[in-house]
Amino acid sequence: MQSNFASMSVNPSHERLVLTPEQASLLSQNPGKMLIYLPDGTIAGYLSDPPVFTPEEVAAAQKAAESAGPWYSTQQVLDHLRSYDNA
Repeated sequence: MQSNFASMSVNPSHERLVLTPEQASLLSQNPGKMLIYLPDGTIAGYLSDPPVFTPEEVAAAQKAAESAGPWYSTQQVLDHLRSYDNA
């Protein structure tokens, strides 16, 4: 599968992708989620225009992430959910 985003430039020190003008135009012409593919055809993620989360939602998530917890690993959550299947 050919990707329109194969030529994104990556700046590792800033952890960001920079779209070319053509790619930015494609994103703005297609509102909603746009899947991003790696060169091998696997899905890397998606871009969303407009953003999926509001600034208020992002701030709330950041505040929650800074809390003392409790925090659970993915495995702990999965084990807990699977316990409902066995109940």
